[in-house]
Amino acid sequence: MKNYAKRIAATVVMTAVCLGATIQLGLPKMAYALGNGSGETMMTVDGVNVQKEEYSGYYGYYKTMMENTYGMGAYLWSMYPEAVQQLLAVADNNCLYARVVIKHFDDLGLKLDRDITWEYKQYRNEFAAAAAEQGITFDELLAQQGVDEKMFSSLYVLNAYIDALNDHYYGPNGEKAPKEDEIRAKFEKFFKAKHILIRSSKENGDAYSTEELAEKEALVKEIQDKLVAGEDFDALMQQYSEDTGLSFYPDGYIFQDDGSFVQEFVDGVKALEDGKISQPVKSDFGWHIIKREALTDEDYEAQRMDLVYQMTGESIDSLIEQWMQEAEVEYPDGHEQLTIADILGEEAGKLPEVPGVEEGGSTDPEADSGASSAAE
Repeated sequence: MKNYAKRIAATVVMTAVCLGATIQLGLPKMAYALGNGSGETMMTVDGVNVQKEEYSGYYGYYKTMMENTYGMGAYLWSMYPEAVQQLLAVADNNCLYARVVIKHFDDLGLKLDRDITWEYKQYRNEFAAAAAEQGITFDELLAQQGVDEKMFSSLYVLNAYIDALNDHYYGPNGEKAPKEDEIRAKFEKFFKAKHILIRSSKENGDAYSTEELAEKEALVKEIQDKLVAGEDFDALMQQYSEDTGLSFYPDGYIFQDDGSFVQEFVDGVKALEDGKISQPVKSDFGWHIIKREALTDEDYEAQRMDLVYQMTGESIDSLIEQWMQEAEVEYPDGHEQLTIADILGEEAGKLPEVPGVEEGGSTDPEADSGASSAAE
């Protein structure tokens, strides 16, 4: 399964607390259950009711997320009552998102591999181990994030549904994907390289003194001599490179000659054969000692979806957004006035008094510089 963390963090979130994982007889299989049709209906998506138990899971999760994000806890809702409406909109959007994903997954007759159950158990065990390192239980760790295991498993399975939809439409031989040889041909125009960067100016843009610049030039010569003597490029890169992107791209950059990298660096890469190391190449950033790397099948798989997007202007995210816009969504009367207490109960709806704000005082962020600072 792919890219769970990135999807969970998306603005239109990929959560599916609305639905719970079930284990069937025989070989265990995880799936979403749409509910038995009982309970208060919070919204309807393409004729499917989202019930209160399901809806409140989303709502509780994003309530906790917003409190943590702004660092204000439950004071957020006392100080900024309008945030309750934002929370409601997020819950609405997430239920809508989940429902259209599941609807199209089912309509296409897609199935998850049964290995999903074992993959989930491994994923869960990793979280349980993280909880143990903190001296708390797995359930306590989830509670800190406003979720329970039902939602935790739902997140996992929903993302598996998204991956299956992505493969159906944009995977190899996908319904909306270009031909694979066309994608490969575009990929073959990419380059891959590592470099040891020694900067010719400070990170803030200030110039080095003449003495400092001479020291940098001497360091470039020293590194070059070590490479000639046979020392390992990667070890020297980790020791000396001043490239701030190194920690994010330790295996090198994969790029096109499209202006995204300084031309001196690109030309230096293009002049090399795979595995060869350049003489120092000077750019506005400093000196680059470059090692060109061979592109691999793993690199192709990592870049493939970006290439599909470049070639079609489409992705699974844009497709799901289209489905959301096309869905028929209905809300019961008074939905937009729902409060935290209405959805999560009276106890959760008890909001703390804001220290230093008298009854009837302003909660306008612009009028409260301290609150504005905290929110930022």
